[in-house]
Amino acid sequence: MSGRSERADAVRALVQEAKHGLLATHGLEPAGIPYGSLVPCASTGRGEPLVLISPLAQHTKNLVVDARASILLARPTDGDPQQSPRATLLGTARLLEGEAEAAARARYLAVHPEAGMYFDLNFQLWALAPVEARYVGGFGAAAWVSGSELVDP
Repeated sequence: MSGRSERADAVRALVQEAKHGLLATHGLEPAGIPYGSLVPCASTGRGEPLVLISPLAQHTKNLVVDARASILLARPTDGDPQQSPRATLLGTARLLEGEAEAAARARYLAVHPEAGMYFDLNFQLWALAPVEARYVGGFGAAAWVSGSELVDP
């Protein structure tokens, strides 16, 4: 037993299983309008969403100015996506460096082994420290989950 709520466990499972997500950042162009982009993802050892992004990408430029972001993760389905579990994690993104980056790189490459070449192109690993998540387990099953329940210390 994890000591977390059932919904927190469900969100953590989505984070650990996800291979892609929709990253939303505060747009610089046009200013103030949310900017969403599809990104490959994995998870850190603490259970945070992890993305590998180019420093030239618009979402990276947005994060450098305002690190607040969200990422939508959903369980793939061939049926009605509104009946499938999903979560939007809201928080603050941070660029990983040093030992944290090395550990995250290994985890990322375990999920996306083809991504090794992107490190040679100066792509960077960013982790999202969730403040809260909106979990939807299917139609009529939605709740907020505290970020403190989602990540390990």
